Amino acid sequence: MKKTLSLAGLFVALLLIASETLQAKDERVRLSYPSKVESSKGKEREKLFTPWMSNDALRTQVEEKRTKGEQIIYFEYNSATTEARAIYVNKLKLSGPYSRWYMSTEQAMEDKLNNEMKSGLQPAFIVRNISGTYIMLFVSPGDLEAVRAQLKELGIGEPRLKK
Repeated sequence: MKKTLSLAGLFVALLLIASETLQAKDERVRLSYPSKVESSKGKEREKLFTPWMSNDALRTQVEEKRTKGEQIIYFEYNSATTEARAIYVNKLKLSGPYSRWYMSTEQAMEDKLNNEMKSGLQPAFIVRNISGTYIMLFVSPGDLEAVRAQLKELGIGEPRLKK
């Protein structure tokens, strides 16, 4: 009798775990369309980019620029050379946290998208470049509108997400 109750309890526990796993999968956010990058504003953007540099050098530059009142707003990553470049603006100071990422696969991008959103950040842009790498900037909800306005001036749209 005790074994039957234990097996029944185990069976119910496994059903609950499976149900929670299915619900968690249903709640995942997926990228429907990446941010549109207008080619008509390409020459404007090109003038604003820093030179290509290593990701470590870019990380250092981001901190240096931030102390001078400049905020990274957009960046590109070249997976072939493992170099990045960025555009900064001084019209904007983020009040909350932010993060920037590059991911080489769609699954890695969606995992990062979901993790960042669970931590309270929102995607300002998600772009897939020619080499297939996804580049993303996440900002706090309070900064999202101002960041997207700056991105719009650069011809960079917002990503479309779906659940």
